Amino acid sequence: MTDVECHPYLNQKKLADFCKSKGIAITAYSPLGSSDRPWAKPGEPKLLDDPNLKAIADKRKKTPAQIILRYLTQRGFVAIPKSVHKNRIQENINIFDFQLSPEEMKYVDSFNRNGRLLRFESGSKHPYYPFHDEY
Repeated sequence: MTDVECHPYLNQKKLADFCKSKGIAITAYSPLGSSDRPWAKPGEPKLLDDPNLKAIADKRKKTPAQIILRYLTQRGFVAIPKSVHKNRIQENINIFDFQLSPEEMKYVDSFNRNGRLLRFESGSKHPYYPFHDEY
């Protein structure tokens, strides 16, 4: 098993396909986009505020977080969201009473921006850092 940042803005499709071909499970690190990250610049996207996710959530009578967690689960990822709020923890586990349609899965896949929301400063000397495009 390996942990990687993964959410609709960084869907890790190529890496997921490779890992699946090798029998490696992926844990989606920061699946909800770390909306409280102190290093976020003004105007940086907040995944849970994405209007497209909110539209799916409203249609399904779920929260954007539940849509994201269901999306990752259906892709075969282990998603472990962080929360200290009891109601959110309960809400985050309540994703097994629905499935996203193939069209919805494809739609959420289209949100990919190949953009990380977390900083990986310890890798800054790597020749391919920052391993993504900027927003």
